[in-house]
Amino acid sequence: MNYYIITETNWAKLRDEILSLAECCYKAFGEKSKHTDWLHNGDVCQLLNISKRTLQHYRDTGVLPFAQIGHKCYYKREDVEGLLETKSVKSNTDKSKNNK
Repeated sequence: MNYYIITETNWAKLRDEILSLAECCYKAFGEKSKHTDWLHNGDVCQLLNISKRTLQHYRDTGVLPFAQIGHKCYYKREDVEGLLETKSVKSNTDKSKNNK
């Protein structure tokens, strides 16, 4: 691993460039893009309490939108939370039907 030492002035310039780029992205994509949180397969399986095969079925049938970069799939947290809410509502409905 290599280490590079930069001066405080150069660090300030780099920081300002990064902040400028972040501001440009914020203007281009708006407030919503600022809060997008992407999850990996394992995280989604754990949150939804499902297997990897079930997650693949959700992708194949369009139940859960995803983005693929290379061979990895990523899911927006808000999409996963929406599916989780749908699952819990359905589960509660099924339980109430069984109690009748």
